[in-house]
Amino acid sequence: MRVSLSWLKEYVNVDLAPEKLAEEFDMTGTGVESIEYFGREYSNIVVGQITKSEKHPNADKLSMCQVDIGRKELLDIVCGAPNSEEGAKVPVALVGAELPGGFKIQKTKIRGVVSEGMMCSEAELGLGEDASGLMILESQAPVGYKLSEFLDLEDVVFELEITPNRPDCLGMLGMAREVAAITGSKFKKPKIKLIEDKEEAKDATKIEILDPDLCPRYLAKVIKGVKILPSPVWMQRRLEKAGIRPINNIVDITNYVMMETGQPLHAFDYDKLNQNRVVVRRAKAGETMVSLDEVTRQLDNSMLVIADAKEPVALAGVMGGLYSEVSARTENILLESAHFSSSNIMRTSRNLGLQSEASMRFERFVDPNQAMDAANRAAQFMAELGGGRVLKGAVDVYPKPLLPVKLDLRTRRINQILGTKLSSSNVSGILERLELEVKKKKAGSKTTSSDPVLEVEVPTFRSDLERDIDLIEEVVRLYGYNKVKSTLPESKEKKGGLTFRQQLEKRTRDCMIAAGLWEVITYAFINPDEFDRMKLSSDCPLRKVAELRNPLSIEQSVMRTTLIPGLLNVIRYNVNREQKNVQIFEMGKVFKCIGKKLPDENMVLGAALTGSWHPDKWYEKEQVVDFFDVKGILNALFECLKIEDWYIVRALHPSFHPGRCAEICVGNEVIGLFGEIHPETQRAFQLDQRVQLLEINLDKLYSNAKLFKGFKEVPKFPGVSIDIALVVDEEISVGKLENIIKDQGTQLLRRIEVFDVYRGEQLPKGKKSMAFSLYFQAIDRTLDMNEIKKIHERIVAKLTNIGAELRA
Repeated sequence: MRVSLSWLKEYVNVDLAPEKLAEEFDMTGTGVESIEYFGREYSNIVVGQITKSEKHPNADKLSMCQVDIGRKELLDIVCGAPNSEEGAKVPVALVGAELPGGFKIQKTKIRGVVSEGMMCSEAELGLGEDASGLMILESQAPVGYKLSEFLDLEDVVFELEITPNRPDCLGMLGMAREVAAITGSKFKKPKIKLIEDKEEAKDATKIEILDPDLCPRYLAKVIKGVKILPSPVWMQRRLEKAGIRPINNIVDITNYVMMETGQPLHAFDYDKLNQNRVVVRRAKAGETMVSLDEVTRQLDNSMLVIADAKEPVALAGVMGGLYSEVSARTENILLESAHFSSSNIMRTSRNLGLQSEASMRFERFVDPNQAMDAANRAAQFMAELGGGRVLKGAVDVYPKPLLPVKLDLRTRRINQILGTKLSSSNVSGILERLELEVKKKKAGSKTTSSDPVLEVEVPTFRSDLERDIDLIEEVVRLYGYNKVKSTLPESKEKKGGLTFRQQLEKRTRDCMIAAGLWEVITYAFINPDEFDRMKLSSDCPLRKVAELRNPLSIEQSVMRTTLIPGLLNVIRYNVNREQKNVQIFEMGKVFKCIGKKLPDENMVLGAALTGSWHPDKWYEKEQVVDFFDVKGILNALFECLKIEDWYIVRALHPSFHPGRCAEICVGNEVIGLFGEIHPETQRAFQLDQRVQLLEINLDKLYSNAKLFKGFKEVPKFPGVSIDIALVVDEEISVGKLENIIKDQGTQLLRRIEVFDVYRGEQLPKGKKSMAFSLYFQAIDRTLDMNEIKKIHERIVAKLTNIGAELRA
């Protein structure tokens, strides 16, 4: 909603600076998205009158003009416009003025003749598109007057975010009422001065409502003998500031009154209505209508239309029809002012993909009791600006009038909820500023002098006030949230803290951040095509998804069963924007359907790394992330969560590179997967660089996690370190060898490390050499070499069973 400050001041006195008023809006629940300042660029442009116009002696298409700008001396201005006629009043840019676009006006010679300014067209001033000639002002324009003041160009426009529960603020009067309540100023509603003809509207048209549930009120006034003209400049400017393009006086009047009152109106060409009557009904199946935007609309019987005796002429509350619109030949007007069902207008608008200023208001709620005032206001303008005769009265079908709601409000309850000490008179004063009628209830069984009950009558334009708590919200909103003391709620419960699970999640997140990864959050809804990009088979469990019944789009039509697609899409988004080094992680839920109506929800940790950790430096070359970087992150994570009995096993997965993928196991349970993305998956996600992925089921991980490590006595006796070098088949993994060594090493084996891996000509084909450093230590004694030798022999014997050979 765009609110013009100069327009607002017609209805309420506003002495606050624009920035201060914006602050007040924010503090009372109306968001200010922007503030625009108009007219500053017109500070040196005035109204001038051409007193003399002669042909330029040295140019056929130029004129020499003398222009009166309200000073003693006339200005000499050379002009090339064809309409620079004597007596015309035009905008004059004085020397020193700067026109929109940065063009500066200077005193200069044009073909030997001095020019002391410039007379301007609409296009040159940025006030329109007409560049064919000078902008001719109205005859009553005062000479020498600032153009910005005469055309109401100096203004401040607020772009406000009106919440759905405040449809009354979708009009200037509603905003003026709000400002009056905020500032304590008096709200001035414009007086309607309507002179009606003797001929009665009821004799000129008939109204029939066939679906009163969808149209509780329909009102029509008839205006005859109008002339279709441009609307006055002041009205055009106000509409433009409100974001509406001026068309002609009749259409502009309906838009102006809508922006003023919040009540959408529609003007029909009375003579184009079959039998000059209106029928409000549902559309018939297969019926069509051409709307004002020249699109043929296919209708169905859920849509409400305004029809004449023969066919639809408008989509109720959304848009008028092309064949009944006001045109240059229109002479008589049927003016519609109505109230339509919000839900029906919303459904029609969405089904047709057609939204308008009118539908936006009807979708939220338009007060049916303001329909007559809005119609009379528009009829007044049509008589004044279009020369029309307003027929007496209106045809008004309103079988069940909407009545004001009465609510009881206790001062004690207000103070209990807000923690304030407001008196009943304080409360009454605040509510009356909102034009709510407040009375004290007479003493009764439920009323005491210390706790008076206020009876509040809520006008129908405040449809959001339904309960006493809504009134309490209005009280604190205007009283000032900043005046309410902040207090903690009283409770007998102990002070809260993080649960065991929450502590583990926090520790996990801190560990991933400490490892250098950035946290991301992706959508829980994904495109089912993502599974094809991941190369998953048709029977893969990850394809058993929960589908949305009414998705916004195919891209978000199923619930995710893995975090991988979301992470890869984040990687692609960043890489496409030249961010080549990306390391991210996410902690979120996945949803798997396993023969149930509702999916199982599991908390999962996912990570994706691509590029390098850092660019080339003088002391270190660029290091591209690989499989072992992810393994290092796993080491750090399991250390943080005090998980000891974990290992990795080579695995195959369609989304991962063969030979660069491993399962993560704790005990005998697989809890996750990590590795490098498969080249085909990489291409499917449109990535041109390698990506490392990690995904762990946190529910399984946390069942093995601890927050604190148990105490172990510091050994008092020295340990023994020995090395063992083996030649094994290429396919035997390090993990398998380590597990054998650990099993035979007993509790004395404290540490095992790989310190060398060799492949080369000195070894047979298909073989590799691996060297391990083993460290043995006892708590209660110094180990002797005979004891270590026996353990060494057991280890060698077991390794020999799988084909390993000791390397000399």
